[in-house]
Amino acid sequence: MNTTTGGSRSNTKFTKELKTQAMEIGKLKSRINELVDDLAVLENDVGNFKKNVSKDILDVIEALKENATRT
Repeated sequence: MNTTTGGSRSNTKFTKELKTQAMEIGKLKSRINELVDDLAVLENDVGNFKKNVSKDILDVIEALKENATRT
């Protein structure tokens, strides 16, 4: 009977497919982790940018007030 041989080939093919999928899943998990890290850095950078812009605007307003009191 060739059912055992056919089953063995099917199992081998299935095992190879599982290994391939496991590798791809590992790559995707790694990429997701990189994107999460990049997002955290980006959020931090945006927060710092907002603070800097806010400070700059306050400095400009203060300079305008000083200039207005001189005239």
